[in-house]
Amino acid sequence: MKTARSKKTAAGWIVGVCVLLAAAPALTGCSTDSDSTKSKGQDGSASAAPTTSTGTTAEPTPSPKGRPDGQTTVQEAVATWVTAVVQDRPEKACLVMATPATGGSPAKPNTAATCGGDTPQAQQMRQQIHRLHASFAPDQPKNPPTVKVAKVPVADEKATVGGEQITVDGQTLKAIVLSHSTGVKEDEVGVRVEAAVVDGRWYVTDLGLSVG
Repeated sequence: MKTARSKKTAAGWIVGVCVLLAAAPALTGCSTDSDSTKSKGQDGSASAAPTTSTGTTAEPTPSPKGRPDGQTTVQEAVATWVTAVVQDRPEKACLVMATPATGGSPAKPNTAATCGGDTPQAQQMRQQIHRLHASFAPDQPKNPPTVKVAKVPVADEKATVGGEQITVDGQTLKAIVLSHSTGVKEDEVGVRVEAAVVDGRWYVTDLGLSVG
């Protein structure tokens, strides 16, 4: 299915959904379950294998209050999230996201109860992830897909990963989004995934997606 030539931004897509969910008492951002940890490849990227990554010296060490399993690096968090989107697993994608701190409100990760709930907001989130899946999944993806994320600079426990720094089954995420679009040139596609440390673990906190 082809994506129309139009602007898509985080506010109207996934993060907008997370913000809506965060307005509910039990809901705030999104995080991962224990089976979504990653392993580092020889090229220093993280892939969606069920083993723990060693992290990198450029990234902050999770605090003692952080959960010991998974998401110890930017690569783990982003690869987990992208893998879940490609597999059209909205609850798992939701669980690796967090609402960023705003206006005095601290950043908070989502909970399993929130992401798997039957609230209108949770249902909307699942619909948004499904829409994003159509743009992120390559033709005939592997099961599970091989997702790799390059090392990126980290500042103040935050990092941004571009669409050309994420590969799914050997193709860059930007190229995959472009392949699902019509009447759009390569320089008109922008993909950006932002992540931050929340409670000692890395979470996806924002998505920038523009087409056209």
